[in-house]
Amino acid sequence: MIAAHITQGNPLSFDGEELPQGTVSFDGLDKAIIGIGSQYSKEPKLVYSATRIIDELVDREGWSFEEAQEYFDFNIGCLWAGEGTPIIVYEVFNNDG
Repeated sequence: MIAAHITQGNPLSFDGEELPQGTVSFDGLDKAIIGIGSQYSKEPKLVYSATRIIDELVDREGWSFEEAQEYFDFNIGCLWAGEGTPIIVYEVFNNDG
């Protein structure tokens, strides 16, 4: 299953940017990373797409969408692993135009 990984020794890098020690990543879900997020005075964090995480679970684990959504909701979407916990973006689809 998916495990949260907290960097201890060598820092992570994403798209050429080095992330600080303590940055959390989700093992096996690199395809769901959509960027790096930051706020004033805070360390940068990895940003994941909830949609891409669920799609990856469906593809890799062979689960239905509902099974992947449930796993995500109970094991990934609610995870807190300290200040380096990734940001998860929930895309909003607007059908108004």
